[in-house]
Amino acid sequence: MEHCEIPTVAATPHPFPTRLNPSMLQASLLRTYPDLPIINLAPGELLITKEPAIISTILGSCVSLCLHSKKFRVGAMCHCILPRQTKLPAAEQFPYLDKAVPHMFKTMATRFGLAPTELTVKLFGGASVLQTATSGVDGLAIGRQNITAALEALARFGLTPGVQKTGGTAGYKIFYNTSTGEIFVRRIDPAIAKKFAQATKKNGVQ
Repeated sequence: MEHCEIPTVAATPHPFPTRLNPSMLQASLLRTYPDLPIINLAPGELLITKEPAIISTILGSCVSLCLHSKKFRVGAMCHCILPRQTKLPAAEQFPYLDKAVPHMFKTMATRFGLAPTELTVKLFGGASVLQTATSGVDGLAIGRQNITAALEALARFGLTPGVQKTGGTAGYKIFYNTSTGEIFVRRIDPAIAKKFAQATKKNGVQ
């Protein structure tokens, strides 16, 4: 999923057992923004839009970078699975942080004329829910690798997150208002986050 004029969910089927729906939103969020469409962002997807919407996702070891322009009310959000590209992803998929982050900033610049320093940056996720380490030079668990990769990618643009809720063993359920830049965050039980991460891996996304 990439930028669009009217937010839509990618047509590719996503057979994950844990999905968000309006009934899972906080009651206060529904009362405050009753008319906004709700978009479920699956692992590997990325959305950039100027249309008001609530983007929701569940994060375990994955991370989400949220960008926002207060001036133009443009929002962007990714749900990245791995720190670096290991193979070519499917069309319109952005599972790797080293590719997704530059793409987000490039699109913000070319499509809306926004420089990185004009954007609010928030970072979420990267929990150690599977309690295993991936092979690599540093041997860090994938959640920690994702956090490090996200921070390194931002540093290349001279940025650090204004808000950062990462790490730990609990997952996150986040709801991002693309118009206002508000992000509602709820911790989820580690068992639920682990189930979601395992489903992501089982279905070949990770």
